[in-house]
Amino acid sequence: MTLAYLLAVAVSLVVLAVALRRRPAPAAPTPPRVPAPAAALDPAAAAEIRVILVAAAQLAARLATAA
Repeated sequence: MTLAYLLAVAVSLVVLAVALRRRPAPAAPTPPRVPAPAAALDPAAAAEIRVILVAAAQLAARLATAA
């Protein structure tokens, strides 16, 4: 009976060691291509874009609290 218990403990330790062993890290992905620099916007367009983004953020906050 003791031999069966020791065998079960040994098998469980082997299973645990296999489960916890370190696996090799996957290869790092290739870096994305850097896009061409965007054309500069005039200040009026940049201001309008900021207003739209602020309004979208406020709407998202309202919808998040309503959900």
